[in-house]
Amino acid sequence: MRMHTNKLLAVQGDNMSKLIITFILSVLSVDALGCSFGGVSLFKPTLERWEEHEGPRQKDKNAEGDYWEKVPTPIVKVINVQRGSESPGSSCGDAGVINLEIFLPKSSTYNIEEFGVFFRVLNGKLPDEIFPDIPLIGEIEKEKMSMTLAWLDGHPKHQFPLNIEVEAFLVTNGLNVGSPTRFIIKSGIGTANKAKH
Repeated sequence: MRMHTNKLLAVQGDNMSKLIITFILSVLSVDALGCSFGGVSLFKPTLERWEEHEGPRQKDKNAEGDYWEKVPTPIVKVINVQRGSESPGSSCGDAGVINLEIFLPKSSTYNIEEFGVFFRVLNGKLPDEIFPDIPLIGEIEKEKMSMTLAWLDGHPKHQFPLNIEVEAFLVTNGLNVGSPTRFIIKSGIGTANKAKH
């Protein structure tokens, strides 16, 4: 009977802990909980064989190009770089954000949603881990993949300008890898939010 009572008290205590945590989270403001940056998620390959498309030489033996169309080299555009404006712990104001758009070359017969994108930093100093060491996917609209990458940037007085050389290449569900493209991310430091400092 005593064991049963102890188990019951333990369960009630566990439930009480959950209720307290739920209450605390419910009264905290959205700012205190931090930010949610959409626009990027992990690429989860199915490991199924990737179906290559016919290359130009299959249709015309005298044509230039490959017999099978390879994984294309992506086109990457840096749309925006926003630096942090507040100290860490100040909600979204402490985050740096990079917006990218990824396209396939016009000559490609593939669709952008067939691929994940792997980034690798070649040169430059990073303020934080901006690019994870796994392939990513972004939000797809027609022939464009958009990505929003965020990192803890902090207050401008602790920042340094960005001048980063990055390469990006595409990965298929069957783990085929394409040739890389290179792009540059450049930005000065952020502007402090004077309302809070």
